[in-house]
Amino acid sequence: MIPRTMSFLVFVLTLGMTAAPASAAEQLTITVVSSDPARITGGDALVDIATQGQDALSVTLDGRDVSGAFKPSNRSGHVLGMVSGLKLGKSTLSAKQGAVSASLTLTNYPITGPVFAGPKETPFFCETHKFKLPDGSMLPATRDADCSIDTIITYVYKPKGSGELKPLPEGAKLPADVATTTISTGATVPYVIRVETGTINRGIYQTAVLHDPTKEPAPSPLAAPKGWNSRLLYVVAGGCGGMYRQGATTGVGNTGNMLSDLFVGRGYMTIANSLNVFAINCDDFLAAETMMMTRERAIETLGAPFYTLGWGCSGGSHQVLQISDNYPGLMDGIIPSCNSVDWGRFQQLNSDLTLLYDWFKTPSGQALSDEQKVAITGAPLNTSASKLGLSISGSCPEVVPADQVYKPKTNPKGVRCGIPDHQVNVLGRDPKTGFARSIGDNTGVQYGLGALQAGKISVAQFITLNEQIGGYDVDGVRQPGRSAGDVQAIETAYKTGRVLNAGGGLKDIPIVELRNYTDQDKDAVHLKYGTYVTLARLKRETGSRANYVVLLESHRNGFMSASKATDEMAHFAITKMDDWLTALMNDHGPGSRAEKIARAKPADLVDACYDPDGKRIVEEQTLTGGRCAALYPASLPPRMVAGGPLTNDVLKCQLKPVNAADYSVKLTPGELSRLKGVFPNSVCDWSKPGVGQGPLAGTWQAF
Repeated sequence: MIPRTMSFLVFVLTLGMTAAPASAAEQLTITVVSSDPARITGGDALVDIATQGQDALSVTLDGRDVSGAFKPSNRSGHVLGMVSGLKLGKSTLSAKQGAVSASLTLTNYPITGPVFAGPKETPFFCETHKFKLPDGSMLPATRDADCSIDTIITYVYKPKGSGELKPLPEGAKLPADVATTTISTGATVPYVIRVETGTINRGIYQTAVLHDPTKEPAPSPLAAPKGWNSRLLYVVAGGCGGMYRQGATTGVGNTGNMLSDLFVGRGYMTIANSLNVFAINCDDFLAAETMMMTRERAIETLGAPFYTLGWGCSGGSHQVLQISDNYPGLMDGIIPSCNSVDWGRFQQLNSDLTLLYDWFKTPSGQALSDEQKVAITGAPLNTSASKLGLSISGSCPEVVPADQVYKPKTNPKGVRCGIPDHQVNVLGRDPKTGFARSIGDNTGVQYGLGALQAGKISVAQFITLNEQIGGYDVDGVRQPGRSAGDVQAIETAYKTGRVLNAGGGLKDIPIVELRNYTDQDKDAVHLKYGTYVTLARLKRETGSRANYVVLLESHRNGFMSASKATDEMAHFAITKMDDWLTALMNDHGPGSRAEKIARAKPADLVDACYDPDGKRIVEEQTLTGGRCAALYPASLPPRMVAGGPLTNDVLKCQLKPVNAADYSVKLTPGELSRLKGVFPNSVCDWSKPGVGQGPLAGTWQAF
């Protein structure tokens, strides 16, 4: 692991090569617009050069003349050009004008990756032939082992009076029934969408932007479409699983959400990649690398954006939060929804609930009332729970042939499909087993402690529960003893941001979180407390949550995974985020980043909830207290019922001896002796940091 701390926003090098130091007026400035010059992919880069004077400009790449690639841009004194033909590794781009010159080192990686996410996962199954384009056609089969295809451009349009998109027929004129749309800048343009589909980093990517091919030239950095509002919106999607596959969906589950009125209809160029769908790739480092590469492609298509906005629900919220914190600069603002915080917390929730739900089926568990069970779990009994990422063989996607799947006895060398195995580049391998190290741990956790302290269950029920609850072994199989996480993996999880730290780049961007209240829904899993876990971590790291706005509503408009044109809250959020980012990007005055974010925030963009009738209630959103919390009470995860902190980031707790004084109920000598037998290694001491818990080791880490 190589930690790097670097801003992604501006990468320039200026050198005056005169005999004496050159003045500012005598210098050339070379800027890579599309990416960090140290992380270019695909053999090309969009480059801006600030020229000086009237002398002819000469530009070379490793001595090869590329001056012809540069044309005057809309910035006075600047030229813009696509530098192509970069070799893998380092190259030198040089510019000379009269007596002054400058040079910049460019480092190029293959378009198939990797860049910083580590060695490619194997096996890996290509799925382009399963991918349907918005005009109804299918992508061709891939041409190589990296699942590559040639880039395909398709056009669709929205007819007047209809929400259904139709393929755009070829011709010199648009069909008479083409609708129009007014974008965020106020321009009204034909509702015709250019969709580009191809492969990047072995994933299927798409970009979409309003463009009229009958009247406008092909989009380019020097000829952006009238329907582009100069803003990028990266759509990432949820779930957590998949692995070993390319995937056949982008956006929020499918292309249609990329093409919604809320996004492309407002003028955004929307971007997606199948490896930014967590149901396909539950690894935020590979997702970050994919986002960087796909965003680079979008910028090379249209030029530098005014800003990039990230949008994602569930596993998509994982991505926009963790990538913003660990790889700052890829997104200038984010709108997460159905926030589940991070994979570590989500896996913990699912493993704890699964253990408890299984125990509720035993004779001792069946003796409890539903009220007692809820007091133990902290969440309604209809909460969806599965051994997410724990079942090593049962969670393999269907693309992995059955005879290749790991079986402990019959196929011990087979493909293991637990989430740790998918993230082995970061977590590392256990030298004893050869398997990925695991962070799963419940040693010392006193399940149902809060229920005991509140008098909801008896001491005998509390002790029996913790005697029988058990844990999981290295294969995700339930065992009588507790799970013990690998301390090295746990330390790595904290250092690398596997557990969202919130002290990296997250503090430096505007955030508007959308929360549908689903705690009481059937199969609910996106519990409201995740919002307040994130806020608690942010406040711990920065002392403030001023850059984070929470908007909460009932489930009246359906699940927030999709952008819904009828959803007032989503419209309000994206409109106000545009105002916030526009003011922030235009603020060139004095002050810290936090001060600029605070003064750029619209006055009416504040915490609020919407009651079931849609009435807005303005108040700070907190876990408990206030009108909104009364309307939408928060469930808690079992680990917090057991005494864990609101930050909910202790993967493996430090331990302390069992002490009768720690319990609100009186323990008999026999009960105390029995409890000590249940916890021979003592119980969790939640007043201390977790084992191996430490700060983020830096942003832009490479593996």
